Amino acid sequence: MDDVLKLGFLGALQRQGIVPGLSRMQALMEAFGNPQLGYPVILITGTNGKGSTTCLVESILRAAGYRTGRFTSPHLVDVRERIQLEGRTIEQDYFDQLGARVRAVVESRDIRPTFFEALSAIGFLAFADRQVDVAVVEIGMGGRFDSTNVANPVLSVLTNVGLDHVGFLGSTREMIAMEKVGIARDGRPFVTGVDTALFESTVGPALSAVGARPVVRAGVDFSCVEGADGLVWKGWSETISGLHPGLPGRYQHENVGLALAAVRCLVDSGRFEVDSDACRRGVSSAFWPARFQTVDSDPVTILDGCHNVHAALSLKEELPGLSRPLILVHATRPEKDYDGVLARIAPSVDGIIETSFEGGADPGVVANVASRHVAPGVKVLVEPDIPTAIRLGRSLAGHGGTVLVAGSLYMAGAAIRLMGWKI
Repeated sequence: MDDVLKLGFLGALQRQGIVPGLSRMQALMEAFGNPQLGYPVILITGTNGKGSTTCLVESILRAAGYRTGRFTSPHLVDVRERIQLEGRTIEQDYFDQLGARVRAVVESRDIRPTFFEALSAIGFLAFADRQVDVAVVEIGMGGRFDSTNVANPVLSVLTNVGLDHVGFLGSTREMIAMEKVGIARDGRPFVTGVDTALFESTVGPALSAVGARPVVRAGVDFSCVEGADGLVWKGWSETISGLHPGLPGRYQHENVGLALAAVRCLVDSGRFEVDSDACRRGVSSAFWPARFQTVDSDPVTILDGCHNVHAALSLKEELPGLSRPLILVHATRPEKDYDGVLARIAPSVDGIIETSFEGGADPGVVANVASRHVAPGVKVLVEPDIPTAIRLGRSLAGHGGTVLVAGSLYMAGAAIRLMGWKI
């Protein structure tokens, strides 16, 4: 995913991997005068849907006329995808200039940030330099110790909580939720889509202890459902109908609901003015690649970054509507719960081709797991080369069938580069 990095020192930092803690990021931001405190920041976390929700919130605010910054991760092809200024990827020259500034501070002060921390710093610097009205920032992992949490958010969002990154965040949903609630702030709104059981046992008490308010909950304070003409968002003070998401997939309805609740909280706080027309325009114009994205036709080829059980459950709901035969081209990272993922989606497909990417799991090993979950008579093949695997999948699907390329955003990025698909 990083063959286009122009800044050599970023490549070196990437080899450090994940190193939890805020001390390095705090020191780095203090060296620049804490630019992340100079503009409103919205922090968005969650096991799934946080990137889509970030995209939707930013798109709505931009449609309302605000100068926006957006920070997301990971990237698919170009590291600069992570930093968006008014809906456009940061320019290469500008990215290089800011990277050089970060490198100079890193080397002069011996701070030693991680790859993600350096990129977060570049994003925060860019947003300050371009004088954005608001920055919408996706948490990288967890929340409490994520580098983006050096911001002081005017609003925080927690989409949902599932079992992912258990080696860093904890082995239970309750432990993971506590890490994610770490982005809450005293006296600031908090929007969440977590289920009632987890809210009552963990999230609600933690938010009360922090003093976050108001706390706005999906299914309690707002809903987003299908109507006669698109989606209908019903909130605590208004209803917005005629919503037509630019992001495909029924699972995006939840993310649209969360995004609109977040924007409504901003309006209620008196910080922003966003009317219903801007909400409709922002929802319809939002684009987020590799999320149930159609990238080719005849046979229809769909790209999805599904990488954990929660995402697999959402993806499973889309499978009955796809044309047959349905061939899954799958690859994953070795630390992921691919058994759980395949248990959800493998029974619904007509064939599986296991492949791999740099740093990915052994496709032979994953194929053995997949074989335990397919319907009788369904073949599981192994083809390590991604383009060959996709071409084989398209051949097996034939005219009128469907190829689903899924299992990891790393897989999605590799497929986009190798197949020449446009994002």
